Amino acid sequence: MNEFFGTIYDSVFGIFDNLYFLIFQHLYENGGYIKLGLSFVLIPFVCWILFYYLWKYPYGKLWHWLVWMALTVLIVFGTTYGIANTEILGSDNQALNEAIADAGTGYADYAASLPLKYALANSLLALIIGFIYSLIMKQFSKIQIHLPF
Repeated sequence: MNEFFGTIYDSVFGIFDNLYFLIFQHLYENGGYIKLGLSFVLIPFVCWILFYYLWKYPYGKLWHWLVWMALTVLIVFGTTYGIANTEILGSDNQALNEAIADAGTGYADYAASLPLKYALANSLLALIIGFIYSLIMKQFSKIQIHLPF
């Protein structure tokens, strides 16, 4: 799974930069990509289960669905930012910490920008996968069968 999620972030979104290899090596070796990937897969899944199976309001409108989607994306954004920030800047990897501390390497600026990049990438992925989950789950819902359309 590490390779699958790593490929999504590094190749599809172009986040990987060979100049800062230590950061990506650390994420790969410590399962950071798995944590980041599961956040955009599992959080929307749980949110849409709540929407379609636990929310018992039969008069839901499209704007309810849109607000729920926005909340889901915001939760994924915040969670991903926290995970990336902890994995990169809160690392116990000695070589990475030394590279970040050395102002001449540029690691500090690049590492500080990565949590936002991962959060934005995961937000987009959560939007897409959330929409797919929504289309699937509405088929089995007893209450919200008419949302999103």
